[in-house]
Amino acid sequence: MTVIDHWTGRHARALQAAMRLTSEAFAEHLGISPRTVAKWRKRPDMVPSPQLQEALDTSLHLASPEVQTRFAASVGLAQIDPPALDDSMVDQLHAAMSELSRILAALQTADAQPVGRATTEPGPP
Repeated sequence: MTVIDHWTGRHARALQAAMRLTSEAFAEHLGISPRTVAKWRKRPDMVPSPQLQEALDTSLHLASPEVQTRFAASVGLAQIDPPALDDSMVDQLHAAMSELSRILAALQTADAQPVGRATTEPGPP
């Protein structure tokens, strides 16, 4: 997950853009006035108050992975890649897939075999 040590107006605007919110909607989301968001546009090096830094941290933390990826890309931060699967996990996955294929083949064979024929003889008169 992307972490910002010290938020600036530039970071805040990047988060707004990543969330695809208007200035008014972003201000409402953070519980601030639209003028504050406008100041960030005019003064990208401005450092928000500690309370706003916390609100921005929380917004970024709660954002969807897509928003976090867009944010990281726009501020030039590298996203941490998920850990790679080790060989034993890959082997287990292959074994499970083979077993699933075997079961599916057995089920398809069972479905293809005709089930007993129904009799249509008339009952007693």
